[in-house]
Amino acid sequence: MKRVNLTLLLASACLYCSAQIMTKLDNKTYKVNTTQLSEGVRGYKGTTPIDITIKKDKIVSVVLLENKETPRFVNRVETELLPKYVGKKVNKCLREQPDGVTGATFSSRAVKENIRLALLYYKNNK
Repeated sequence: MKRVNLTLLLASACLYCSAQIMTKLDNKTYKVNTTQLSEGVRGYKGTTPIDITIKKDKIVSVVLLENKETPRFVNRVETELLPKYVGKKVNKCLREQPDGVTGATFSSRAVKENIRLALLYYKNNK
């Protein structure tokens, strides 16, 4: 049986994971997808992954990806919560989180945690 260099195998796996989680769009713009990062983060009915685009350490967009949350609550999170992050610096968003959406508490908490995880991943891997 052929022996495999475990360090090389793990490094390759990490590169594959990184490519799936964060994509460099140009030399100052990154997109982070939290589908893999936040498998344990749950809203009311399941996971609430996001795509977040960051340019020059400033959030350009936050998009809620496919999920099983109640559509009326998802709509409120998209219109009332996500815009609060756009245009803000990464470090500021990590220090200060906006209030969630009333009536969509579980969804808001999960989305805010996804954003936090995405921003931490970006800071540690850019």
